[in-house]
Amino acid sequence: MKSQSIDLRIQKKLQNINPFIYTRPSISAVTVRILILLLIQVVMLLFTKSYDAVIVIGTTTLGGIAAASVNFLIYHEKPFQFMNIILQGIFIGFLLPQEFPVVVAFFITFFTLIISRCIFFKSVNCWINVSCVAVMIAWFIGKQYFPQFIITKDLISLKNSSVYLLQNGSFTIYGFDSAITTFLNEKIFSIFKVTIPEGFISLLWDTNSSIPAFRFNLLTIISSVIVFADNAFSFIIPTLMLLVYAVLIRLFGTSFFGGTFNQGDIILAFLTSGTLFCSVFIIQWYGTVPIFLSGKIILGILSGLFAFFVTGPGTSPIGMVYTVLITNFANIFIRSFQEKNIPNDKNFIHES
Repeated sequence: MKSQSIDLRIQKKLQNINPFIYTRPSISAVTVRILILLLIQVVMLLFTKSYDAVIVIGTTTLGGIAAASVNFLIYHEKPFQFMNIILQGIFIGFLLPQEFPVVVAFFITFFTLIISRCIFFKSVNCWINVSCVAVMIAWFIGKQYFPQFIITKDLISLKNSSVYLLQNGSFTIYGFDSAITTFLNEKIFSIFKVTIPEGFISLLWDTNSSIPAFRFNLLTIISSVIVFADNAFSFIIPTLMLLVYAVLIRLFGTSFFGGTFNQGDIILAFLTSGTLFCSVFIIQWYGTVPIFLSGKIILGILSGLFAFFVTGPGTSPIGMVYTVLITNFANIFIRSFQEKNIPNDKNFIHES
């Protein structure tokens, strides 16, 4: 009996120490994870000797550190908020072209983050993605440093325009591409009686864009598994965004420009413009998504629509940044409507 009472006392103490079970990782844990995933992409930039891109990312990171330091001195916030400001600075660097002037990149990053955190929002959970705001400002200041649309109106109307761009040298085809493509066509795709042309593996591996976020699509896909594996972020919004975007591109991607219905190039749309990078890392920044499941579904569908009309069929240097910002504005209306109406409606579900 005495041993049972001791066990009960120990059990009660344990219950008092750990009264809650966390269903998703903390903001600081997610931030560290994303920092590691982005660091892998920086290593790839170094491996491919893209030193200018690394310098730009390093400069905007310094801008983020400076802004985080000032913010900490003013508000004495918790360390995870310090890291999140730095992470926003890193995102800015990934979305800027490697030719962008580093001094201008530093001041755009610093002042955008300072103004947003110390004056307007004063929280990591602001309603608009500040990184995208900074890139938009950089676009207006130095539009000439951003790459041009590779795809033209004449190319859009063609079936599989990405194949034409690969064949004319717009994208680099690596030496390992042919062997991998042959293996996949013979062993896997032959089962479905389809083939993929040479060059798609290279496009998946490295597009060689001057904007780092547009380059390593395979790394981004692997990162998405890690980001969404333990419910750190909801997969609903990016999944619906890509699905709606893919359907619209496939059905209407060429017909708007004199091409054939249902012949749009989904691969070009997905592997250029930073589509995958933004859908994994950017589109769901804290505070920019609805709370309720129904709102996430609506926003995911709208994001796909915005991506189609703003980013278009691919190779856009700034389209996904504008897509994210427009999605942020849509989120305001969705959340405002749901906060007024959904608490009294049992048919709507809060995503746990």
